[in-house]
Amino acid sequence: MVNSFDGETAYVVVDGQKAKFFKHKEGRFEEIASINSAKHEGTPGMTPSGSSLGEQKKDAFARVVADRMNEITQKSSNLDGFVIAAPGEVLHDLREHLSKPAQQKLIKTLVKDLTNIPVHDLPSHFDIPETGWKSA
Repeated sequence: MVNSFDGETAYVVVDGQKAKFFKHKEGRFEEIASINSAKHEGTPGMTPSGSSLGEQKKDAFARVVADRMNEITQKSSNLDGFVIAAPGEVLHDLREHLSKPAQQKLIKTLVKDLTNIPVHDLPSHFDIPETGWKSA
């Protein structure tokens, strides 16, 4: 199921095993969707020969998350853009699988693993003016 982010910035917090999609609403994050690698089989991309099974699984999961972002980009015509927080390696793999239109929607990327941060603490990790939030 694709969630609509029309006129919104989608915040994606991802690591090698889980991803969460958020909207900002009234000073708080609202979780819209989540993906868990244990529940989704992905197809690895072109991983270098000699890649470990773990690396292949992380690449496959990055493809699943990127596919969701590509789908959101395609279906939400007024999407303002994406802000992604992920560890460096995961962020690299994710960007590799994004479509050109989704890549053009990237507002900002943060090299941080925020997947275990409580939802109420997440806003403090993002630069509000830079990511398009309206200042109160």
